[in-house]
Amino acid sequence: MNAMPERAEIDIEVGRTVNRLRRERGMTVTRLAKSAGISAGMISRIENGQVSPSLGTLDAIAEALSVPVMALLAHGNGTADVYHLRSGGGIPSRRITPNHAHEYLLLGKHSGPGGSFEAARVLINRDEAGELPRYQHDGHVFLAVTSGKLRYSCGNAEFELAPGDTLSFDAKLEHGVVEIQSPEIEFITVSSRPD
Repeated sequence: MNAMPERAEIDIEVGRTVNRLRRERGMTVTRLAKSAGISAGMISRIENGQVSPSLGTLDAIAEALSVPVMALLAHGNGTADVYHLRSGGGIPSRRITPNHAHEYLLLGKHSGPGGSFEAARVLINRDEAGELPRYQHDGHVFLAVTSGKLRYSCGNAEFELAPGDTLSFDAKLEHGVVEIQSPEIEFITVSSRPD
């Protein structure tokens, strides 16, 4: 007897999620229906919680919305990841590229239908740095220097940075540390990427 209300609640939550994701992407019901290969009427019934869509239907909708199927099944308030780190905490990591390596602490990392971001505390020792890498990707970067002095480039511009200085920029610009001007540098970086 209780299975029906639970099923209806799931259908309502799935419908709300489909509606929210469709609106976030600026899609009409008709456009989503066409992209998913489903009738517009079916999309409307799903968004209104009036039907229980099959896994195949959910898969088609998820693909049209560019999200994993699980994103359609996740209940809004009950499935958010929250990470809390005490001062000095983080997941010790090491970035290795050809002719370069540096230590960093991963401070947070989230991804979902709206995109992803990663926050890290980066430590680079000048004597061990080797060839400093360059980066380029979609999204944005925020950088805050906590110790040391460095020269950082974004596209054709270069910036002298010292403790307390920040820099934020479109990550489509080729970017990276150009010169380490002290024995070591440490900075916090937050990098976001769209879906």
